[in-house]
This record gives sequence, structure tokens and C-alpha cells, in this order.
Amino acid sequence: MYVILMKRKIIKQGNGTLTMTLPRQWAREVGLSGESEIEIVVDENHLIVSPVGEINKKEITINVDNFQRLAFAKFLIACYEQGVDTMDLRFSKKTSKSWSHGHEDVADVIQFFTNRLVGFEVLSQTKNSIKIGNISEKHVKFENIVSRIFFLLEEYVDHLADALSTNDHAILKDGENRHDNIAKLVALSLRMIHESKTISNVNALNMHTVLHTVDKVADFFRYTYRYAMPHKRKVSKTTIRLVKKVRDFIEQYRHFFNKFSYDEIGTLDSLRGEVKGLFLLQMKKHPSEGTITYSLNAAVETLHGAIKPRISIELDKNKFV
Repeated sequence: MYVILMKRKIIKQGNGTLTMTLPRQWAREVGLSGESEIEIVVDENHLIVSPVGEINKKEITINVDNFQRLAFAKFLIACYEQGVDTMDLRFSKKTSKSWSHGHEDVADVIQFFTNRLVGFEVLSQTKNSIKIGNISEKHVKFENIVSRIFFLLEEYVDHLADALSTNDHAILKDGENRHDNIAKLVALSLRMIHESKTISNVNALNMHTVLHTVDKVADFFRYTYRYAMPHKRKVSKTTIRLVKKVRDFIEQYRHFFNKFSYDEIGTLDSLRGEVKGLFLLQMKKHPSEGTITYSLNAAVETLHGAIKPRISIELDKNKFV
């Protein structure tokens, strides 16, 4: 990647039309000719000029012999979020070992995490390599994806309340899949931010903060599902009340995010206090259920921290900063 600062003289044409020439080196590198089309994005006093179509697709080739399970997850998701289109993974070892899953087939691990990347599939596979890439041609609206993430979070907590109320462990076993669906959409949203030509730097930074926060909140809910699995009896009514109050907080934050209002900040603060109060009461009356409820309280505390970046997004939109 390089940045070159240069000046161009504006040429006045007939009827007041203004034209300029494009840098020859840049035009050659992206494959433009005299008959090519370009895309122009107007961003206040800036023009963003891009070639039309898929030019210079991002690809990466890497040896993954020293990767453990978590390394695969972090690498693939990071590449995905940064807009890499093709990942060629080379290996000489057939298995990978991790503290959490023991020995696993490398191909199975790669396939597992590929399933988390929306629009990505295995393109080719040999004895010592797997190539995965983006085959999606669908164009989805960023706002719809983010809204879907929040709805999935609410459903995540709704199903937790049902499972704990009925002591239904079949619902709890589905917790991992629900978490993975949220993580997949978070990664897609981050990729869309990275590839966007219209999102300002301020908004991109704050949206990154919000989405990474939501990703962490989903992790806390996954822990709650896991910790509830060994619990062989129905939990207390106080714990159920806490779960439902956490759900109220998630829903309120979604409203706050989608239809910004300063008044809702106070509502979120009040709900946070109610969650904290129920958590402390539950810990006092039913300490044996603390492993289940600790992550719920942590989820609310974490998402509460996403209020400030949402305010910053609104300020940037209204040009107050």
C-alpha cells in the first residue's frame, strides 16, 4: 500500500464543465483504459475515485502448521474483517492440538471457522492445502445487518430464560450455535466498514468499538449457557427476573442505537442499576447460581460502555465534532 501526494490542474471545458487527468501510474495499476468506467463518491469537499468492478482482489497465502484452534479463529476472522477475498492455507501436519479440543483434523478446524464467515466457502482442497474465498455476490445493507445482530442477542437471552425456567438442557446445548451466528454477522459488519468508501473515520472507529463490544457481550451469554449446563435443577425466581431484566437492557440499547435519543441514556442507566441490584440480591440469596448470573451482569456492564461511542456517531453525523 502506498500514498502519493500530487497536484492536478483543473481544465475548463464548455458549458462550465471542469475536468482533470488521472495519474498514469495509478490508472495502469488498476487496469483503466480510455473506455473504462470509474466510480466517484462525493464526501463533502472530497472526491473518492475508484475503478468499477473487482480490481486487485486481496489474497493471502500462509503456512498454518503452528496454528492451534484459537489461532485459526483469530487469523481467519481478522482477514475477513480486513477485506481479504481469498485465503490459501498451507500445512504439512494433518492434525492440530489445542488445550480446549485436544487433537483435531486441520481440515475440520478450517471448515468450522469458515462457516462463521458469511459468503465464504472452501474453494479448493488438496492433501496439504485448503483455499477459502468469498463467493457471495449479494449486497446487504449495513444497517440491516447491525439491527439483525441486536435481535439475535435478544433471542439469545429469551432462549436462556426459557431454558432456565424449564430446566431444558436441549435449549442450552444450542447456545454455541447461536453465539456463532452473532459472531458471523459481527465479522461481516466489520468487513463492510473496512470496505466502505462513505463511512467517515470517526464513525468507522466508533462503529468498530460498538461491534467489538457486542461481540464480547455475545461471549458472556455463551459463558452463561455453558455454566448453566451442569445445573441440574430449576434456578430461583430471582435469577429468572435477572435474565429478563438483562433482556430489557439489550432491547433498550437496540432502540437507543437505531433511533438515537439523549433521553434514552437515562433509561439505560436506570436499567443497568436494576440489573446490578438483582444481581447482588441473587448472589446473596442463591450464591450457588452465581456462576450463571455473573456473566449476565458482566454483559450489561460491557454493553453499557457502548453508549459513548453511539453518542460520538450521532455527534459526527450532526457535525458537532
